[in-house]
Amino acid sequence: MIKHESKDVRRALENHVSAETIGELINLAGRQRMLSQRIVLHVLLAAQGDTGASQVAKECLAMFAAAHADLVDGSDRLPGVFCDALSQLYFGSHRADERIRRFIGDATHAVSQTSASEREAQAFADALVAQASPLLQLLQEITLAYQNEMRNVEHAASKRDAQLAEQLGRISMQANIVAINARISAGRAGPYGREFAVVTSLLSDIVKEMERMVHGVMTSRGASPRVH
Repeated sequence: MIKHESKDVRRALENHVSAETIGELINLAGRQRMLSQRIVLHVLLAAQGDTGASQVAKECLAMFAAAHADLVDGSDRLPGVFCDALSQLYFGSHRADERIRRFIGDATHAVSQTSASEREAQAFADALVAQASPLLQLLQEITLAYQNEMRNVEHAASKRDAQLAEQLGRISMQANIVAINARISAGRAGPYGREFAVVTSLLSDIVKEMERMVHGVMTSRGASPRVH
C-alpha cells in the first residue's frame, strides 16, 4: 500500500500522475459522496420494511468499498495515495481512511441486520444515519484535495511550457543571428557562396519553424509569445 512508502517515493509518483488520471480520481471521489448517502437512505428504508432497499444498499456499499480501495491502495490504472497532501488527509489527523473503513463496516453490519427485529434494525440504521453528515463533509474534503492536485498539475504544466518557449525563443534568436551573418558572408563570397547560401536558406526555414513552435506553445496556454 502507498501509505507505507517513503515521502521520496510519493513525490516521484506525484510527478508522474497525469491530469487525466487525477480527473478520474476527482470523479471517483465525487461519486463516493452520492453513494454514501444512498447507502444510508436504503439502509434506513430497509429497516422500515422496504423489501427491495436492502439489495440496493448492498450494491451501493460494494461500489463504495471498491472505489475507496482504488483511491487509497490503487489499481492497474490508478496510483492510490500519490502525494503528501492526500497521505495526510487519509492517514494523518483527519484519519479519513480509518473513518471510511469504519463506515463500510458499520454499513455492512446494518445491512445484514435488516431482517432482524424492527427495533434492532432501526437502531443500526440510526447509528449509520448519525455518521452521514460528518462522512459527507469528509468526502467533500477528499474531493477538494484531488481538485487542488489537479490545479497543481496544470500549474506545473503551464510553467514547463513557458520554460520551453523561453528556451526555444533564445535558440531561435541565436539561430536568426547566425543566419543573417551567414547571408552576409555568402553575399560577399559572390559565385563561390551560392552553395553556402542554400544552407543559410535552410537555416532560415528552421528559425521560422522554431518561431512557430514558440508561438504554438505559448498560445496553447493562453500566453503571449515574446518577440526577440
